[in-house]
Amino acid sequence: MSTSTEPGPTTGPLPGDRPSAGAVRMFSILNGLTLLGVLLQAVWAGEFIDRTGRDAWVTVHEIDAFVVVGLALATALAAVRLRRAHSALTLGAIGLLVLVVVQTGLGEAITKAGTNELIVSHVPIAVLIFGLGVYLSSAGARLRCRAA
Repeated sequence: MSTSTEPGPTTGPLPGDRPSAGAVRMFSILNGLTLLGVLLQAVWAGEFIDRTGRDAWVTVHEIDAFVVVGLALATALAAVRLRRAHSALTLGAIGLLVLVVVQTGLGEAITKAGTNELIVSHVPIAVLIFGLGVYLSSAGARLRCRAA
C-alpha cells in the first residue's frame, strides 16, 4: 500500500489545451454559415426539381455550392486552430470539406454531363453533410463551454 503524497495524473483538459474563446467563436460562426448554405441548397433544389423554367434555380444552386465549398474550407481551417483542444472537431471539419467537394463534383456531373443517375448518391450525401455539420455545431458548443 502506497502512502505517497505526490500528485497523480490529472483529469480534464490541460491548461495548454484550453481553446481561445475567439477561435471557438470563429469556428462556430463559420460552421453555422456552412450549415445555412447547405440548407439553402435543399431549398434551391426544391425550386428546380421536375419543373419547367428551372435554369435560373439550377444556377443559384450551383453558385451556392461553390460558396459552401469556400465556407467549408474556412471552417476546416478554423478547426485546425482548435486541434489540440478537440481533435475530433478538426477531423470532422476536414471530413465535411471532403464531402462538400465530392458533393459539388457530383452536382457538376449531374448538371453538365447529364448523368442523372448520380442523384441517387447526391441526395444522401447532402443529408450526411447536414448531419455532420449539426454534429460539429454541437461539438463547438461543448468546446465553447470549456473555453469560458
